[in-house]
Amino acid sequence: MDVNELAAAIARQVLQQLRETPQKTCVMVLEQRDAHLAEMVRGYLGEDADLLFCGEDTAGRTPSRYILPYVTCTEMADLAAGRAQTPVQQEVLRLLLSGVPVEALEFEYKTYAETAPGPLFSLYQAYEKTLASYGLRPFAHKAPDAVRHWQNLVTAPVVEQAAQTGAACLCVRRDAVITPLAAEAAKNLNISIHRQL
Repeated sequence: MDVNELAAAIARQVLQQLRETPQKTCVMVLEQRDAHLAEMVRGYLGEDADLLFCGEDTAGRTPSRYILPYVTCTEMADLAAGRAQTPVQQEVLRLLLSGVPVEALEFEYKTYAETAPGPLFSLYQAYEKTLASYGLRPFAHKAPDAVRHWQNLVTAPVVEQAAQTGAACLCVRRDAVITPLAAEAAKNLNISIHRQL
C-alpha cells in the first residue's frame, strides 16, 4: 500500500468515526464567558452540551438553546416593558422578537420570597408571567423550592397546582384558612405548608 492509499484510508476511517460520534448540543449562554458561570450552567445542563458564550464565534453551529443565567429585578422590569439597557438585554429582546425561546436559570426576585411584601412579590410574579408569554421562561428542569399563595383560602386545587410545579413547599399567609381537603392533598403529594407571609 502506498502512502496516498494509506492517507486516504485513514481519512475515510476518521470521517466515519466523526459521523458515528454523537454531536453535543450547542447551547448559547447569554453572558460573557466565566469559569464559575460555565460550571454553574454545566450543573443545570450536564456534560452533554457544548457551551458558547456571548461574543464567541459559533463556527457555523446553530445553538439549539439559549440560556440566560440570572435575571435581576431591574432586568425583569425592563424586558417586560420591551426595554433593553445592556447588550445582553438587547440580544435577549432580539431573540424573543425573532420567536426564539430563552431559558432563565435563576430570577433574583425569588431570593426575596421570605421577606418581600406580598404586592411587590406579586408584581415580579406578574413580570415573570409576562416574560414567559414573550418566550423567556424558567429553565425547564429545575423545580422551584417553594410556591407562594397570597389568598386567605388554601384549597386542594391550590396544593395540587403547587405539586405540578415540582415544589416541595407551599408558603401561605399566617392567617390563611387551610381546608381539610387541602391538608390531605398536601400530605398525599408530600407538600409541606408553611404559614409565613
